[in-house]
Amino acid sequence: MTRFRPYLLSNLYFTLWVSSISGISNALASYWSKDLGALESAIDFIHAFAGNSVIGLIVNFIPATFNVKYAHTPLFWLSGNLMMLGMNALMLGAHYAIQTENPIEARIVPTIASQCLENMFILKKLIAKQ
Repeated sequence: MTRFRPYLLSNLYFTLWVSSISGISNALASYWSKDLGALESAIDFIHAFAGNSVIGLIVNFIPATFNVKYAHTPLFWLSGNLMMLGMNALMLGAHYAIQTENPIEARIVPTIASQCLENMFILKKLIAKQ
């Protein structure tokens, strides 16, 4: 279990944060753009949070594994950001595959959030190294 722990914690870290931010952005977009009420916005939050959480718990093992294995390399910042951009492109493709109404709009906030989280993780590793 101790060898599995860093992957599990990194996976949960990305999944919970990106799912929360996706849910909040979805709820706010529903509330302001579509002029829906608080209840409908809350349902949109739950929908986005649950959808991202379920898929994220499976898919986010890729960045978690990458981060744990390659955190010691000199080009970790570049490779980590390219890996996360690849993951975001994969998720954009998934939104096209499930025929989301506006896949690019649906992925803007989660992409920014995941790139920021990746850079926070990289910065944390670099500070710990020094």
